[in-house]
Amino acid sequence: MEGEDKSKKVAKEKRSVKKAKAVSLPIEEVPALAEPKKTTVRKSPSTRTAKSSVRSKRATEPSYEQVQLRAYFIGERRKSLGIQGDETSDWVQAERELKEELAGK
Repeated sequence: MEGEDKSKKVAKEKRSVKKAKAVSLPIEEVPALAEPKKTTVRKSPSTRTAKSSVRSKRATEPSYEQVQLRAYFIGERRKSLGIQGDETSDWVQAERELKEELAGK
């Protein structure tokens, strides 16, 4: 038992010495990081217009998942209130609401 305790103490001391050595490095020995070169890439005007038209299309049309989720909640609200209707009307209403929200942004 005493031998095990001594070996544990020795191992612990070795770890603390290793940690102390790693922490106590002088600042001069740590190499400085070089700043990366900044490069500018010019984009052609056609690339910009293509991206902006895609962005504007995305901004005015909701995704399939967005419409699906909104239609689900509209249908659940309609059913809980006992209002007659069907899934198609829920879907159309969801699309209309989302398009209005996206157009307002």
